Amino acid sequence: MDQQKMQRLLRLLMMLTGKRWYSLYEIMNILESSGRTVYRYLETFESAGFVLEKNRGSYRLQRSSTSTRSLQNLMHFSEEEVLILYDTLALIEGTSAVKEQLVRKLNLLYDYKALEKLQQSDDLMKIQILSDAIRNKKQVKLKSYRSSNSDKITDRKVEPFDYLPDYRSVWCYEYESKSCKQFKLARIDEIELINRDWENERLHKIYFTDAFRISSVKPIDNIEAKLSLKAYNLLLEEFPLCRNHVNDEDGHYLLKIPVAGYQGIGRFVMGLPGEIEVLGSEGFKEFLREERKKFLE
Repeated sequence: MDQQKMQRLLRLLMMLTGKRWYSLYEIMNILESSGRTVYRYLETFESAGFVLEKNRGSYRLQRSSTSTRSLQNLMHFSEEEVLILYDTLALIEGTSAVKEQLVRKLNLLYDYKALEKLQQSDDLMKIQILSDAIRNKKQVKLKSYRSSNSDKITDRKVEPFDYLPDYRSVWCYEYESKSCKQFKLARIDEIELINRDWENERLHKIYFTDAFRISSVKPIDNIEAKLSLKAYNLLLEEFPLCRNHVNDEDGHYLLKIPVAGYQGIGRFVMGLPGEIEVLGSEGFKEFLREERKKFLE
């Protein structure tokens, strides 16, 4: 599929998932396409599992269908994702965090034929179960969750209610701790859907999540660091949301960013010795010193 066709299909999908009806003439003008081409696009949607409503020559996707509801939840792409989409999925080679994130999001459109082969992925199957639970407001059990904080493997009864932007973690209200936490999909052995409704929806809350995917009620600190070109490149590849917090200054890159915890940025800094000069804060410098002691011991 060429880039222009991909752009038109995505634009038409976004148009038809709203409340408004679009006439064939309007679609032709917006997409700058012939009536025959528009009909072909509409047939593509129907063959992919979407339910197309027709009313006196106007069209929209049926809002009550599962595939359309999933699509509506997905149409909040980041700038990085839009760039990747417009380069077309078929032509992209290699891997990146943004590409993986996009595939996870698109997997929620599980009726879309192009993604049938991807649905066997363990994490993608977990996303489908969690998405059903979120959509139907049901409880789930995260079986054999491997927690780095408690250093234990236990089952967790939770109410899942939203994903983090990269779809690698899910926000849940946890019954045992009576608090909202994020759980990483990769650390869940299996997800069991419990046939019980949410009981704590009023307590569901998404806390601040930094660019390194660490969360807290609010930022705990602001970090400043000078990065080499190598560190800068790796930072944007692994954590693309850092892009707006880096400035190019006389041959080096200055990072100024709020964080929810030191663990995420700390792992990145310690993995690139000699490539990053930490300018602040003192709290973060002390954290790095303590982590270095643990490593040497």
